[in-house]
Amino acid sequence: MTGKDGRIMGRMGIIWVLVAIMAIALGSACDDGGGGGDGDGGTDTDTDTDTDADGGDTDLECTDDDMYWIWDLSDMPPADTQVCAHVRGEGANVHVLVADDAWGSTVDQEMVDTMIAAWDDAAPADPWNGIFDIVTTAFGDPPDAFDEDPKIWLFLYEMEGYEGYTFDGYFKNTDQTDVPTSNHHEMIHINSLNNAPDEFYSLSVQAHELQHLIHYGQDTNETAFVNESMSELAMVLTGFGADESWVSSWLNDPSDPLMADGPDSYNYGVFLLFGDYVYEQLGGDFVASLVADTENGVASLDALLGAEDPATTFAALLGDLALAIAVNDPELEGGEFGFELIDIDAPDFEPVSTTAAADVTVAADGGFAFVSSSEGTNGLTLRLVTATPDALEVRAAFTGTAGSTIVDAALTGGTTDVALDTWPPGADLWVTATNATGAAVPLTVSLIAK
Repeated sequence: MTGKDGRIMGRMGIIWVLVAIMAIALGSACDDGGGGGDGDGGTDTDTDTDTDADGGDTDLECTDDDMYWIWDLSDMPPADTQVCAHVRGEGANVHVLVADDAWGSTVDQEMVDTMIAAWDDAAPADPWNGIFDIVTTAFGDPPDAFDEDPKIWLFLYEMEGYEGYTFDGYFKNTDQTDVPTSNHHEMIHINSLNNAPDEFYSLSVQAHELQHLIHYGQDTNETAFVNESMSELAMVLTGFGADESWVSSWLNDPSDPLMADGPDSYNYGVFLLFGDYVYEQLGGDFVASLVADTENGVASLDALLGAEDPATTFAALLGDLALAIAVNDPELEGGEFGFELIDIDAPDFEPVSTTAAADVTVAADGGFAFVSSSEGTNGLTLRLVTATPDALEVRAAFTGTAGSTIVDAALTGGTTDVALDTWPPGADLWVTATNATGAAVPLTVSLIAK
């Protein structure tokens, strides 16, 4: 996926097959099994005595067992290739595997030690638990398909860019299959070239990728918007920093739908907002059930929501999310329309007044539309007109320094009139609309003086 800053946000998945944390999703193919699939996972006892300034070996001997499969990202689609790598650190929950050509260049022993502490001991959001415990508590246990080793393999190497685009890392699902190019480990791949692997951003990416690994172990073909939203949530829960820039970018132009058709349309900003909202409103047990459910996407969400409340649907949840984005008031309706774990600005909107209606088109597949007014006049009528009212979830609220108030704006037909007898002093009116259907829907929002 192409970022607003021109980069491909390289948490990649697979355009052809499945998923990782995606920027441009990529596929993989096959050859000979290579190292990492058997034995000790790449460590070798035959070493020379050269050491670097940090006391780490710089010239470990490279045997066949030390060859690991990666994607060569300098060409698309990426080719499977092998690099020599050695384990440079081990914690309670993680092996840190480093490509030899990155060791002493973009990775050193201090970085490895910092990463192990972040995985095992503490994270900004939890001083008593690291990445592994936070993410597995939220999303479930990782798979253990081949190596009978509960630890995650964190593979660091310098990922080449592609035509000016850079990559952060990926989960390669073939590592969880018995194809010749599998590393046969529960492994995530992290770029050490563009961001130091022990910095907060990279640690957050590692949490994101760990969720993808866990999700694949429980549901190998989950819909991308659910999978990516959960990985964005993993970044929030660990506290190393989420994709705030993506959120800001989407709020400035909220035209990308949640259920985008293909990686080129993915927007991690709306994924993050959805993942966080699901967690804050429905709780950790719901999130764990969502990841474990082998149903996918909307079908899974509708089934799980219906089990808790038969009147609740994914479409209704999406409508509530839109109003929460607009008003972001954790005091409104017991916190139903606000965020506690993330800070967001107001979204871009279409203005409406008594002299100018707002004509919006709500995109298909989880599209959003935001309309706002500071008209401030009592005794107005809010008029909502659409040819397909059953396709939209419309919400409205006043919000201002004195707090927020819900306005009942449920569509009752092609034309819905809502009496606004009192406009709270200094308040803004927000009208939001979402569309979970497969076709775009026009909506006209008017303010009519009596």
